[in-house]
Amino acid sequence: MWIGVFPELSNIGGIQQVSRHAGAVLIKRARKRNVRCELLGLNDGRGRGFFKVGAEQYEFTGFGRNKMDVFFFLLRLMPRIEMLFLGHVNLAPLGLLLRFVRPRAQIYVVAHGMEVWEPLPAIRRMGLRRAQKVISVSAYTAGAMVRSQKLNPQRVQVVSPALDPCFTQESCVEAALPFPPSGRMLLTVGRLVSSEPGKGIDAVIKVLPKVIEAVPDAFYVVVGEGDLQPRLEEIAQENSVRDRVIFAGAFQLAQLKGCYSRADVFVMPSRQEGFGIVFLEAMASGKPVIAGDHGGAPEIVRDGVTGFSVDPDDLETLTARLVQLLQDEPLRMKMGAAGRRRVEETFSFTRFEEGLTRILDMPS
Repeated sequence: MWIGVFPELSNIGGIQQVSRHAGAVLIKRARKRNVRCELLGLNDGRGRGFFKVGAEQYEFTGFGRNKMDVFFFLLRLMPRIEMLFLGHVNLAPLGLLLRFVRPRAQIYVVAHGMEVWEPLPAIRRMGLRRAQKVISVSAYTAGAMVRSQKLNPQRVQVVSPALDPCFTQESCVEAALPFPPSGRMLLTVGRLVSSEPGKGIDAVIKVLPKVIEAVPDAFYVVVGEGDLQPRLEEIAQENSVRDRVIFAGAFQLAQLKGCYSRADVFVMPSRQEGFGIVFLEAMASGKPVIAGDHGGAPEIVRDGVTGFSVDPDDLETLTARLVQLLQDEPLRMKMGAAGRRRVEETFSFTRFEEGLTRILDMPS
């Protein structure tokens, strides 16, 4: 029996999307091997749930944030578990329990980013060390994790996340977008939460006055919601650009696609991205991307080809790159086309499935 345990499978977000893709691959691989496979979502609503990857639907069981229910559910099944796939390092201690009951069971843990860049609590670090393989979403995170958690590098494998197949299938609803139909638009998509303050939205707001001096019709749209929004609104007010910054809230996929379509430049000079699914979405929409030169983002955005990588603290360079792209439509088109090709060639779900399947099929 195979079990996949994930933080969440039903909500919007990069970790959730990687979890859904991994769950789909587990189910498909288990079917080929004629093995029973169950997917569990710790933070999903209680009971049976469903998600789609492409045209196919997959079933999972949600546990309503009740960790003890997950623990006892697994405890009952442990004598039969041959493989346990843990979708986040916070779940790694579950592997220690299985290792005690089923020493020969295969255990995999996924590392998404900044949560493993610094030393983990002892029990989580031990869970990582006892896994057969730790799967990292980027080479940067793999290297940082090996150093900070003192892992054997041979146990760490990199599988780049993919653009969700649904992103290219859903229709746009551009008419419903709540911002001006004219002007040159900068766009950021991300959670506005105080636990993730390093996405660089504050930096974009701070340079916006100089950007507007050079590009008078420029405005900035931030898609996402969270407790950090009031502080970002204050920064916009302090820099006299509150009327040029639109906090649009959370969007469903169709509206989000319309938002990418309307944008001229996607910008998120983050210092904390383990990967960055939103970069893939922007590139797939044919938009140039300005990303931070830190974390996993440089593995996605090719500096000078699909956009620019900038030091998140270098506001002068950030300003110059924004102005350059907003003023140079041919460059935007060229970089956007290169970005779309890169996503198609490198970050498809098929490539993700191939990479994860290769790891699952490796001898123990």
